[in-house]
Amino acid sequence: MKKLTLIASIFALQMMVTGCQQAEGEATQNEEVEQTDITEPAEDQSSETGEEEKDVAEQEKDIDTYLNEQYKIDQMHYETDEWESESGVLNYTVKLLPDTEAYSLEMEKQLQYANGELNEEVEALFDTAERIMEELPERQEQSRVDSVSWVSYNGDATVTLIQDFENSEKQAKESLSEYTTEQIEYARVWLQLGANQDIDELNVWHIPAGEKLNPDDETSASYPEDVIQLAGSRLVDGSVTYSGNGDGTINVYNVPLRWDGKYPAGEDFYKEIIDQTKLVPIDTGDDQEVIGLIQLLNDHK
Repeated sequence: MKKLTLIASIFALQMMVTGCQQAEGEATQNEEVEQTDITEPAEDQSSETGEEEKDVAEQEKDIDTYLNEQYKIDQMHYETDEWESESGVLNYTVKLLPDTEAYSLEMEKQLQYANGELNEEVEALFDTAERIMEELPERQEQSRVDSVSWVSYNGDATVTLIQDFENSEKQAKESLSEYTTEQIEYARVWLQLGANQDIDELNVWHIPAGEKLNPDDETSASYPEDVIQLAGSRLVDGSVTYSGNGDGTINVYNVPLRWDGKYPAGEDFYKEIIDQTKLVPIDTGDDQEVIGLIQLLNDHK
C-alpha cells in the first residue's frame, strides 16, 4: 500500500513539473509573438521613408528630363537644384552645362561678347532661359524659377542668363526690401568690382548714349548705349563704368575716371575700348555689405 502511495506521489510530481514546463513554453512563445508585433511597425516606417526618398529623387530626375526634352540645346544638358521657401513656394535654380570641355571653352569665349552683340548660339541661350523662367512654373503650382545660369564644364565659370531678383526669396532679405532695384544693383556692382571698398561716398553718374568716352578729345568715339559710372570721392577709389542687361549681368567698359595721356588719341583707340567691353555676371553678395554701400550712394540724376 505504501508502495502504491509513493508511486502515485511521484506521478503527481511529474505531472506538476510537466505542467510548469508547458506554461513556461507558452509564456516564452507569447513573449516572442509580442516582440514580433512591436518590431513590425518599425520595419514598415523604414520602408515608407525609403519610398519617400525615392519619390523625391524621381521628382528631381523628372524635372531634369523634362528640361532636356522640352528645351534641348545641342551639346548641353540641364541640372536643377530646388528648395522650399518659408511661404511654401518651391524654387528652382536651373543650370545649363556643356557636354564636353572643348565646347565649354568655345562657349565661354562667345559669352565674353562685346557691346551686347549676341551671336546665334549665345542668343539662343538667353532666349531659352527666358522661356524656362516663364513656362516652368506652369508645370507645377506654387513654384517659381529663381535663376537660369550657364556653368562651364569644370564649374569654375558661371554666367547668369536670367534671374528673378524682384521675387527672389533665397537671395533677397527683408532688410533689402526698402531699397530700389537700381540702388541694390549699384551697391552689388561696386562690392564685386570696386577697386577700393573703404570709401566714404559712392557716386553714381548717368551717361547717355552718344556721349563721348573722353569729353576732352574731339577724336573720341561715343558710347553706343546708356551707361552708369560708379566712383568714390577720390581718384584712388577707382571707378566702374557699365551698362546693365537686366538679367544679373553687366557690360563693363574699361574707361578711367580721369583721362591722362596725349590727345588726340584717335578714333581707333576709343573704338578698341568699346570692342573690348566685357560681359560680367554680378553676384548678390552679402546683404549687410550691400546695405552699407547703399547708404553711401550719391546719385547724380
